[in-house]
Amino acid sequence: MKIFFSILLPMIIISIGIVFFIMGKKPKIEVSRQKALIDEPVEIFVSNLAAHKNITLEASCKDEDNNRWFSRATFQANNNGVVNIATQAPISGSYNGINPMGLFWSMIPTDKKIQHFSFDKKELEICLSVFSKNKLLTKKTIYRLLISPEIEKRKIHEHGVVGTLFYPKNVKSAPAIIVIPGSSGGIPERKSQVLASHGYTVLALGYFGLEGLPKNLDNIPLEYFQNAMQWLKKQPEANENQLALFGSSRGGELVLLLASTFPKEVNTVIACVPSNIVYSGFPKATEPAWTYKNSPVPFIPSPSLEDIDSAVKKGKVAFHKGTFEDAWEITPHFLYGMEKFHKAIEAATIPVEKIRCPILIFSGEDDKLWPSSLYGKRIMEHLDKKQSTIKRKHLNFAHTGHAFLYPYPPYMPVIGQPIYLPDSNLWSQYGGTAEGNAHAAKESWRETLSFLKETLSNK
Repeated sequence: MKIFFSILLPMIIISIGIVFFIMGKKPKIEVSRQKALIDEPVEIFVSNLAAHKNITLEASCKDEDNNRWFSRATFQANNNGVVNIATQAPISGSYNGINPMGLFWSMIPTDKKIQHFSFDKKELEICLSVFSKNKLLTKKTIYRLLISPEIEKRKIHEHGVVGTLFYPKNVKSAPAIIVIPGSSGGIPERKSQVLASHGYTVLALGYFGLEGLPKNLDNIPLEYFQNAMQWLKKQPEANENQLALFGSSRGGELVLLLASTFPKEVNTVIACVPSNIVYSGFPKATEPAWTYKNSPVPFIPSPSLEDIDSAVKKGKVAFHKGTFEDAWEITPHFLYGMEKFHKAIEAATIPVEKIRCPILIFSGEDDKLWPSSLYGKRIMEHLDKKQSTIKRKHLNFAHTGHAFLYPYPPYMPVIGQPIYLPDSNLWSQYGGTAEGNAHAAKESWRETLSFLKETLSNK
């Protein structure tokens, strides 16, 4: 018996020691990169947990207006007491399935009325917290950079050009990109600075609603954009033989029109949720959006409130209240307009067969702002019909709406809330699910960087 206890007792003592050692180790959050660009994925691990222990991991941050955004997911540790977000699906939480960046794009605001995430500083601070039964075990702060420290920024208001220029420090003659916004206007700095962080000289270009420019999106001369392209090519930071155009929504319509009108000026075009048709000005449906050589570019009217009312009365589209809770789905009104103005469509169709450079098009099958999926397909059909030989690619994403790359690249919150259109005094849906929009943002951005690298090299 004494021999038995002499063997058993040390084993018991060792076992108790191991238990206390494990219990004494504090859970630890580890990340592959504590600071990274917002479009770069990171890996997250939680270690020093008891085997098979359930923990809840929370990500939280504050936007430009100090509103709190958060996401949560519950995981079970493996045999080694580790949770690896990159390889494990949550038991429950803000997203489903294995998704390394799920905690980032699935964030929602505590205030449910907030339309979208807005942040304009150089870096976003995100707090990662680990809880067990609502008790905080540990936390860690990581940083998402909206712009690389190696990027210079210069406001432009010269030679008729209004915008912001971003370019890598101490780099001359880098491939150049002009980023053009849609009907929201302004200067698209957020996306532009991230593109510049990948080694490009980028002009975020404004074209209405700013000092020295037209008040609204109507009667905008295409020569303004030609001038901007020629101005950028003369800058020492830009390579005059490597110029890409990147536009979304009405900006997507515009970059296709520009490449068709000035084919010798452009080397690459990326159009996100564009139209294949030239539409009228906004908010005035009777005015042309674009002019060339002092003449209107042929167009069909965008849906006006009168058109919407008429379509509702004729049973062409369903009625919506147009409030935050019951926002308009505007895509049916564009489809109705195409039917109503079908005789004018041929003249208003963008002559993409005149484009002489590669083009990349993205669209969403569930786009509720306008039928970008249909437009994208018609662009490709038109190119085939005209026997165009240019390199082209159209990616049409399922469960995806209109704004998956607006205003940021991937991994930012994509709640898909309705947006208020003040000129029309109504709320509009964007469409898509959070998961679908997040997937489309990731894949389209990866394709964008790959396409730019491929088509702007060796010029």
